[in-house]
Amino acid sequence: MSGFIAELRRRNVLRVGTAYLVVGWLILQFVDVVFPILGLDEALGRPILAILLVGLPIALILAWVFELTPEGIKKEKDIDRSKSDTVRTGHVLDRTIIVILIFAVGLLLVDKFVLQQEVEPQQQLAETRIFNSIAVLPFDNLSGRDEDEYFSDGLTETLLHMLAQVPDLNVAARTSVFSFKDKKIDIREIAQSLGVETVLEGSVQRSGNKVRITAQLIEAEDGFHLWSKTYDRDFDDIFSVQDEIATSVAAALQLTLQGGTTADTEHGMSLATNDAQSYEKYLQGLEQKNIASYGSLPQAEGLFKEALALDPDFSEAKVELAVTYRLQAETGILSAEEAEQKVRPLIDQVLDVNAENGRALGLLASIDWQNAVQMYGPVSDQSLQAEADLKSAIELAPNDPDLYFTMSLVAQISNRSEESLEWIDKGLSCDPLSARLHLQRGRVLLGALERPEDAEEAFAKGREIAPEWTAVNFESGNVAFAQSRFADGISWYQRAMALDPQDHEIPSIISSLYYQLGLDDEGDEMLRRAQALAPQEPRTRRAELERHLHADNYERAAILAEEMLRDDIENRAGTFYVAVIGYVSSMIDLGRANAVAEFFESLKPGISSTDYNPPGGDEAFMRFMLVQAMMDVGSFETANEILNSLIAFADLAIPGWRDSDYVMATVAMAQGDEELAVEYALQDLDEPLGTQLDWSFNYLHVAWMKPLLKNEQIAKRIAELEAETQAAGDEIRVMLAAQQSESR
Repeated sequence: MSGFIAELRRRNVLRVGTAYLVVGWLILQFVDVVFPILGLDEALGRPILAILLVGLPIALILAWVFELTPEGIKKEKDIDRSKSDTVRTGHVLDRTIIVILIFAVGLLLVDKFVLQQEVEPQQQLAETRIFNSIAVLPFDNLSGRDEDEYFSDGLTETLLHMLAQVPDLNVAARTSVFSFKDKKIDIREIAQSLGVETVLEGSVQRSGNKVRITAQLIEAEDGFHLWSKTYDRDFDDIFSVQDEIATSVAAALQLTLQGGTTADTEHGMSLATNDAQSYEKYLQGLEQKNIASYGSLPQAEGLFKEALALDPDFSEAKVELAVTYRLQAETGILSAEEAEQKVRPLIDQVLDVNAENGRALGLLASIDWQNAVQMYGPVSDQSLQAEADLKSAIELAPNDPDLYFTMSLVAQISNRSEESLEWIDKGLSCDPLSARLHLQRGRVLLGALERPEDAEEAFAKGREIAPEWTAVNFESGNVAFAQSRFADGISWYQRAMALDPQDHEIPSIISSLYYQLGLDDEGDEMLRRAQALAPQEPRTRRAELERHLHADNYERAAILAEEMLRDDIENRAGTFYVAVIGYVSSMIDLGRANAVAEFFESLKPGISSTDYNPPGGDEAFMRFMLVQAMMDVGSFETANEILNSLIAFADLAIPGWRDSDYVMATVAMAQGDEELAVEYALQDLDEPLGTQLDWSFNYLHVAWMKPLLKNEQIAKRIAELEAETQAAGDEIRVMLAAQQSESR
């Protein structure tokens, strides 16, 4: 063995190995130090390390087999050992190793005392440029594990949140910056898209409890590095790193831009926790909340609760949990009432600590507005006060796009469509790549403004930003239907259903559309899917009721509707209203209209009396339907008195209600003015099929509208719609058959 080692030394194999390792280590140090400065992807270090490891045994073998001589490289076996020059070669290798080591140590010292020091902003820039905007791009996850993605994304969100607290600093919102995640796009192009002048980017590498974070602040116009630093810390020290980065960026911006101090910016920037485990659960919750699906939102709820169990004073986690409950109400996991019961206590706790938390105040105002609209209508004093509170919240949190989304919704429901678009534009000024805001723009354009082409463009923009978001794919189906592209619309609905397979509302909506188009078997298939997922949820029960109403199964429809009303079913997607219509219409068709008032009285005592003051919109609607039953049994005087009071209430509380031709036709029928009802009905039926698929239900299956079918003009238009509906159903059948054939 000693002879073998001696031979290794004689052939300089050990020296070659040592030199190789030193050179390899120097290369890795160069990658570690220089790549972040040049803006190169640090992940390139991994393949470089792999190449070096593979090269080591090759270098050792070559050192054993060959020898460097004055005449060049020769095989060792071809050299006379008495004339071998390995000693001189060994001395050369020794000197080479020493030089490389000196250079490596020098590089380490430069990294330690120069490169890792903050790059001081250039003072003279303060005299020529003033920046007040920044985008925090998603930090790259260099850990090599997808499960660490939540950490790098969460760090980005935390820094974004902290910088948003800096006065007069416009911070690009989360949805916009995350649209550039994993995309190799020039910084200048990104900055131009987001409307910012500076960009913060970086990377995160985590191994166990060790974390390396690299961050750099870049002036977008010329790529100049205003500040950069690399942090090697324990995970438990993550909060101080975040504070350092946010404070350093704010300082760099103010020093570079305004020549000021950082005292103001340091106040209120940190997260309200110092518990590393709680923070990690919080980051994991953010990841699931942002997916916003039926499957992810309950997971987000659980993770935020775990964070709060570890740190009950973590206010950001409370706000995000409250937002999660609101999203659960939007998607139908919770009712609006259930969500409110969960949200209010959380928001109260947050406001007890910080009475000027804009997000918390905005959530509270949105709940108050929703309740006020339900009880008093969108133009009541209570609704207007909640709207004013929401605007005040925006002043406190001007960079929160969700608040602009809510204000757009408020204006839309208040029949102020153009103003609704203006609020969207304001939101897009701080979050230009918000798929949620583009979705809302499309809904406004498709609804009251009746601009389906523009709406389609807005939905397309939303899909471009968030291609796998269920809502924007579903709305793409709605706009396709509005343009009478029925097969295309069903394809979009199918895509939305595939993206969120646990969502029971999508198949229930598709089933209702199929029943309207005469595709009963296909509708039943979708209904079974919805019932398997959530049999007692409002939208599922509505679809089952509609199935029996379309089939004129009045007895079963009356039973289902009565059960829904006894359960005080939530008016989600109009479910309560459909139940009221379905019950009253079925009872009239069954010849039992006289039983309607008694049943309604059991639910809402006093509702059939003329002096009853409805406490909310649901009761007012029940009164309107009760009028139809009263007219059927001949109680004309009482019916007209109630109807007149309802019309006065609607004129005060419900802006734009007279714009609906179908509603006006229904009112005319209740007033006994069939001629006026025909006029309104013809205007209503004149709309394209794609915008009024419910025509068959409204005129063929609603008892008080059936007398209109005797009118020759209406009968002619109904016949045309029946032919168009048949053609639309055939188009969808062909598409479904082709899909089935392809899947075999």
